[in-house]
Order: sequence, then C-alpha cells, then structure tokens
Amino acid sequence: MWFLQIPDIEPLRIVIGDEMLKISKYAAGMLETNVYFCYDNDTHECVIIDPADNGDHIINIAENELSVRPVAVLLTHAHFDHMKAAGEVSGHFGIKIYVNALDADMMTDPEANLSLNFTGSEVSYGREEFETFTDSGSLNYLGRNWKVIGTPGHTKGSSCFYIEDGLSYIPNGASEEKTVPVLFSGDTLFRCSHGRTDFQGGSQREITSSIRDKILTLPAETSVFPGHGPQTSIGIERTYNPLARGYDFI
Repeated sequence: MWFLQIPDIEPLRIVIGDEMLKISKYAAGMLETNVYFCYDNDTHECVIIDPADNGDHIINIAENELSVRPVAVLLTHAHFDHMKAAGEVSGHFGIKIYVNALDADMMTDPEANLSLNFTGSEVSYGREEFETFTDSGSLNYLGRNWKVIGTPGHTKGSSCFYIEDGLSYIPNGASEEKTVPVLFSGDTLFRCSHGRTDFQGGSQREITSSIRDKILTLPAETSVFPGHGPQTSIGIERTYNPLARGYDFI
C-alpha cells in the first residue's frame, strides 16, 4: 500500500477591509455536501451556493452567525443533495434559485435528481420555483462578475462559478495582500478526484473534457471550493489529479 503525499494549501489570513470577499462553509445532509456562503464583508450581501439540507440551520448561519443578507441561491447542479433546502432558504429570504437550464428537468423529477433512490422520499420543484442560466454566461453578485462555466459530465447541466476578482489575503511572511481567483466546482472537480459519472446524464468522456479543457486551464493560483471534501487549487489539481496526467496546462 502506498500513499500519495499532497501538499497543504497555503493558509489564508483574510484581510479586513472594504469590498472584501469572504467564504464560509457548512457541510450538510446525508452526503455531507458543502454549502457555501460567499459574502461581501462591507455590504453584507451573500450568495448561498448549494443549500443541501437543514434549511433552518442554513438560515440561522446567515442571520445570526454571519449577519449577512442573502441575495440569491446558486446551484452547481440539480442532484437532491445540493438543493434539498433551496426552497426553504429562498422562501425565507425572498430570493430566487438559479440552476443551469440543462438540469431544469432534474429539478422537477425525483428519480432524475436521485432523491427517491437515495432517501425514499421525493424532492422536487415546480418550474415556477426556480430560474435558469446558460453555459458560458455570467452573473453579477457582490459587485463582481461570476463566470458560468458549463462542465457536463456529472450531470448535463453541471456548472462551475468562477470569480476572477476573488479572495484577498496576506501570504505567510508577506506584507502585501494578494488576490486570487475563486472557483466553486460543485461535483465536477474534487481534491485530486472528480464527480461520479454513472448517474443519469453522466459521462466520463464529458467530465474528462470539462476538467481538462475548461477547469485546469484556469490560473494555477485559483482557489477551488468543491461540492464535497476539502478545498484545493488548480495548481494542485494539475499535479495530482488523475485526469491531468500527460497534459501540459501551461
């Protein structure tokens, strides 16, 4: 037996200042899905990404722990473990749910979104309960451009959200702040792995192409926040992800 030694990501010391982006994570539900609160420390506006489960706790985190004002719910894809609490959260705050148009049918179908198979109960939404976006589009939240990167493979409508003007921090031992891009990768890219492709709408060929051609070509310093498991970076994935082997991303 052997173990792959993967370096730790450089610790972040977030800079307190105007127009600062912060990201908080809460793992929720039976599959421990990462729920992200991406918010501006100055305006307190917040985007909630993949409200997986335990809607009352997500609401409590936003209102009482972070003291933020959610403005939208974004879904990386439409499997139940990423959107079960979306309705409760969006209803409480009076905000909209957004998902890739290619996953719209999954939102309404408990078999396609896996809730029936995994939990024995149905999770579904009416068409009037959510809005859709398209591949290669862009969204604007928190005073920043969020690039939508369509990354089919886990589902047809799997999407990543890329913020070029992302996190500001001071590297250990440095005196000046640095800003690195941020990617919310859903179940497309995990730390040294990737999402399953054996569910309805999945494709190993497509997820391989998505990761190699659309994700690993982003700047190496991009900080990646996946749908499950720990944070990673594009630089780490270029070196250690199995799908990166034999490819030059310079």
